[in-house]
Amino acid sequence: GASCLGELLKVNNSLKVLWMGLNEIGDEGVLSVCEGLLCNKTLTELIIWSCGISVKGASCLGELLKVNNSLKLLMMGANHIGDEGVLSVCEGLQCNKTLTKLDIVRCGISVKGASCLGELLKVNNSLKLLMMGANHIGDEGVLSVCEGLQCNKTLTKLDMEWCGVSVTGASCL
Repeated sequence: GASCLGELLKVNNSLKVLWMGLNEIGDEGVLSVCEGLLCNKTLTELIIWSCGISVKGASCLGELLKVNNSLKLLMMGANHIGDEGVLSVCEGLQCNKTLTKLDIVRCGISVKGASCLGELLKVNNSLKLLMMGANHIGDEGVLSVCEGLQCNKTLTKLDMEWCGVSVTGASCL
């Protein structure tokens, strides 16, 4: 399955979108796809929504984002990557200049992960859309994101629905 796709991505120069959502490819499948994308210069959208990916898979994606210059959209929501996984993705995005849309909805992110995202927003100049809803970041997490937004000039859409935010947190937005 995913290992064949990884091999295909190494040689294919026409595929623009890979929609793998709702397939249990897990961390090993993501590793295969990432290995293929190290050679691929044409894929612009990778959708791996609800694929059984954990911190290990997020780490592979973070490493890929450091060197990939073609991906514009990464939808990896509904995978339990947690704070450690979002840290890996954020580290990759500190170097990445092409990704404009990131979906990390329902990924088990808490205040710590929101803090990583806030720090990322201070330095990243390519993200235009950040979808991070259904992660329990609360008011403290929103505050971290708001601090990052004060420096950011590119993000135009932010999805924070169902994040446990009260009036206090919303007031900083």
